[in-house]
Amino acid sequence: MKSIKVSLLFLLICCFFNSKNFYAFNFEERNPIATDSLFIDNPNLKKAASIIKWQKENSSKNYTENELKNISISYALLNNKTESLFYLEKYIKQYYDVSILEESNLKNIKSSEGYINLEKKYKPGINGWILFFFSTGLIGLFLSVLINLRKKGDVIGNLLISVFVLFHSIFIIHLCLFLSNYSFNFPHTLYISTSFSFLYGPLLYFYFIRISRKHKFRLIDGLHLIPSLLLFLYFLPIYLLPGSEKLHLLYNRDEVLHTTLISVVILKCISLIGYAFLIFKVYRKVKSKEQKPHQNILNWQRNMMSLNFLYVLFYIIYGAALMKIVTSNTLIYPQIFAMSFIILYVGYTAYVQPKVFSKKYLFNNFTITKYKKSGLTTTFSNELKEELIRLLEEEKVFRQSNLNLELLAEKLGTTRHNISQVINEHFHVNYFNLINKYRVNEAIEILKNDYNNNLNIIDVAYDVGFNNKVTFNKAFKAEKNTTPSNYLKNLDNLRLSRA
Repeated sequence: MKSIKVSLLFLLICCFFNSKNFYAFNFEERNPIATDSLFIDNPNLKKAASIIKWQKENSSKNYTENELKNISISYALLNNKTESLFYLEKYIKQYYDVSILEESNLKNIKSSEGYINLEKKYKPGINGWILFFFSTGLIGLFLSVLINLRKKGDVIGNLLISVFVLFHSIFIIHLCLFLSNYSFNFPHTLYISTSFSFLYGPLLYFYFIRISRKHKFRLIDGLHLIPSLLLFLYFLPIYLLPGSEKLHLLYNRDEVLHTTLISVVILKCISLIGYAFLIFKVYRKVKSKEQKPHQNILNWQRNMMSLNFLYVLFYIIYGAALMKIVTSNTLIYPQIFAMSFIILYVGYTAYVQPKVFSKKYLFNNFTITKYKKSGLTTTFSNELKEELIRLLEEEKVFRQSNLNLELLAEKLGTTRHNISQVINEHFHVNYFNLINKYRVNEAIEILKNDYNNNLNIIDVAYDVGFNNKVTFNKAFKAEKNTTPSNYLKNLDNLRLSRA
């Protein structure tokens, strides 16, 4: 009797250890056989078949971490790709462990499209495009600070365009974290840029009305910001969540966040389209005015408006892809290119044409009040303009070092006040800027034709009408954003490269 009890006890102990090790077995040492049959000799495949049998008998069970991991691996060993991928993703979403994708026992399914998609969805990785976008975002952050450091800039206008660039930059950096799957490492970045969704349109619109008509903002203009405030309040509970809960939302974004994201994208499309139309109306009105701003300002406004239209178009395509109206995933990303081009164009303009951000240059066209009581008719003004162009381009009167406004007015047979008004209204600069521009361009032509470098820079400066080298250098740099010496050096290098 005692021997029977001992035998039963021994059997129970064996069963206990067997059940304990049932899920946590090791697949490391195996020599898999490519077969669909469960009638196999390999012990690892037998264990896999046992686990699948157990899983089907306990399909309603909430599996532990180890159980889920072993179930997904077992299906992979038995070449059941669909079930293996299902439990792999379930394991990742539930336990936030992407390292399972490195498991060597998943070899049978690693070449499948589903497995590759899982890697793209959850596994961190960086490519050349993400590096480019991320770098552009960093440039934008730097640029948003740099624009506001201009001493003679329009403070309000520059603040608006810099904040516009800043929000675009944050969005791009956030999107880079998402595309590279590093957002899982920084869960608090969840929805960090979504609150800006309804600000892109108003900011650019505010900037346009500011630089186009020197708009003075009032409290009523704050109505444009109400949608953004409401959106921020909507997402505030999510922003206040602990990191673990945000991580759960990130890993389960398809089930939890997709509907919210679609709603925001639709509303953002409506906002972008509406403000793109308002910006177009502002630009068209400015362009149709008789008192136009400087051509460089018009070009700047036109290019910014065009890039914004491009961004709106690409964002609509992104929205269509998100809502499965179009199925190509590549259509999701053109919006990032458009945002990057906007940032890089603003940076390029800030470097090449810094005057665009200058208060004096922006608002130089506001001459209506100044010449309100002028008796100069439109017809006579146009005649003076044509005669002035002839004097400058044919007779090259600017090469006279003693030329001044009185002498120029005398040559045109009019008053000093009239010729000043003509220069301001038709050329959008003052007398000195106009004359210096012609003198600098003439100096450049002379330097270009001096193939043997026989001329000194100071001799050229005197020849075109400047009285000293300092004034010439200052005017040259103002027009060409470089010194005469650097220009001449670059010109010599260009000639050598062509030789």
